Amino acid sequence: MIKRFVFLLFASLLALSCGRDAVVESPYAVAHRGCWLMDGEEFYINENCPAGVRMAARFGYPAIECDVKYTRDSVMVLMHDATINRTMRMASDYSPVPEPVKVTDCTFEELRTRYVLVSTDPALRTPIPTLEELLETCRETGIIPMLHSAVVESYALAHEILGDRFIAFDANEEAVRQARNYSSCLILLDPGKESAAGTIERLQGIGGRCGMSTMNYNMLDSSYIHTVKNAGFEVQASIFPARHTQRATGDGVTIQLSDFYWYQTQGRKAVASLNEKGLKLSEGESFAWAEEAPEYAAATLELTFSGTLEITFCGKTFTLAHGQQKKPETFGLRLFKSDPELSLKALGPTDIQSLSVNLYAI
Repeated sequence: MIKRFVFLLFASLLALSCGRDAVVESPYAVAHRGCWLMDGEEFYINENCPAGVRMAARFGYPAIECDVKYTRDSVMVLMHDATINRTMRMASDYSPVPEPVKVTDCTFEELRTRYVLVSTDPALRTPIPTLEELLETCRETGIIPMLHSAVVESYALAHEILGDRFIAFDANEEAVRQARNYSSCLILLDPGKESAAGTIERLQGIGGRCGMSTMNYNMLDSSYIHTVKNAGFEVQASIFPARHTQRATGDGVTIQLSDFYWYQTQGRKAVASLNEKGLKLSEGESFAWAEEAPEYAAATLELTFSGTLEITFCGKTFTLAHGQQKKPETFGLRLFKSDPELSLKALGPTDIQSLSVNLYAI
């Protein structure tokens, strides 16, 4: 348990640096590919860019994840896809890139001069960022970067700029092992379909502060989570769909890597709230709530109930069944140009002991 305690202490100290209270019960939140935001059908804040780091700091995230790739001439840049076509446009006229363009087929100069990131704000239509630029932004904002990278040199650069204040993450075990050549940073390994016992053995082989990360929500059940945690390692739920994110949170994951998960409430005062107690719903009966939100906002829901509910909260749907629930389900979502809405539909007789919704201006 010592390794996990050290990381939780590290996370708590970081929370203080972001102006939030140190003690939180919710998982350590990591913004997937940065705190990107959609404006209608197009990016306002794009993925994997310094603007997403600064937005993460505004929302209070302690950490962001980013994807590292090499250009043809071995410059480390940020891009998730093999091609640039989804997230970039032609620099000359902002038209779509007509043919597939692979990062590894281009020199850095070609990528930097011919293309810009997609954004509804012309000021954010910037060239492809380098890893160094993103790490410098993390240093300035106090954000911890999680480098999704098999490029070993990325760990060396992160240590040069940030010391041990970064996370090395990949399914390539040999690559993440080499992070130990540079740093005592937290290392997260995607173990594939390995059993809990096999995962623990592999993490013990890496040594130091480490843990596992998986997108396989069927594998990551309560037993798996607690077996790995009890061995002293971190357990990350990696970009699960909404209903599985909620289950993983309840089952006790220590880190949530997510496109939407938010629970950075410490030190913040709600601008609107709803509190209900003793609400009884018969089968098929519904309860609804809505509120106007500022442009940048986040909303949380805490719900204690017995019965079966279909919960739609800020566009995400969860179906949950409880007997006599002892602690509330907690939901938290970030919002941009969107008003929060809550709908509860009873799929059987349901007794809601307590219901609390809070809206925060960011």
